[in-house]
Amino acid sequence: MSANLIGFCPHGHLVCGPATLKTGWLALALINSFVRIPFLVLRQMVLPLPRMGVLETDVIPMRVWPNNIDFNLHLNNGSYLSVMDYGRLHLLARAGVLKPILKARWAPVVGAVWMTYRRSLPLFGRFELATRLVCWDERWFYMEQVFTGDAGLVAIGWVKGALLKGSVTVAPQQVMELVQPGIMSPPLPESIQIWNELTREKLDGVR
Repeated sequence: MSANLIGFCPHGHLVCGPATLKTGWLALALINSFVRIPFLVLRQMVLPLPRMGVLETDVIPMRVWPNNIDFNLHLNNGSYLSVMDYGRLHLLARAGVLKPILKARWAPVVGAVWMTYRRSLPLFGRFELATRLVCWDERWFYMEQVFTGDAGLVAIGWVKGALLKGSVTVAPQQVMELVQPGIMSPPLPESIQIWNELTREKLDGVR
């Protein structure tokens, strides 16, 4: 592909050649989840990403673009969550989970997110997003996502998500059996158990 056109890097990201970058705004739009995620799905259908185990960690190199920043000129809080959406989909694609999800038309939903911020990511700063599946129970998948920049740890997020068929939750074990028959969830860490308890208390308090 010409260096002036749009293409895919080995990690499944859309990239632009030098001439396109000089034009500006098109390159900025590529970081948007409404473009990036559909293109990842299409790319996976045509040229699948390298396969990895469902319990391995998927690491993606990324960069902070102008449409991801706030008035402090660093990655804003909302953009962290959008980047994490992409990271989880990237993991599902590489682990072989995305294909059965699309085939069954299951809808992914997020039940809760817990974020801890340590450092900021400046405009045009490079960083890595590491995503791993920690465990699952009868309803939820639990994932950990870690942002790392040049200075070290930037942020850590815990996400619990589920798959729905209409209004019915698909059992995570059912999903995992399609990818790796016989696999069992690692034990639920005590920290995630406490998080679940705190979430239940919060929800009970507003009912």
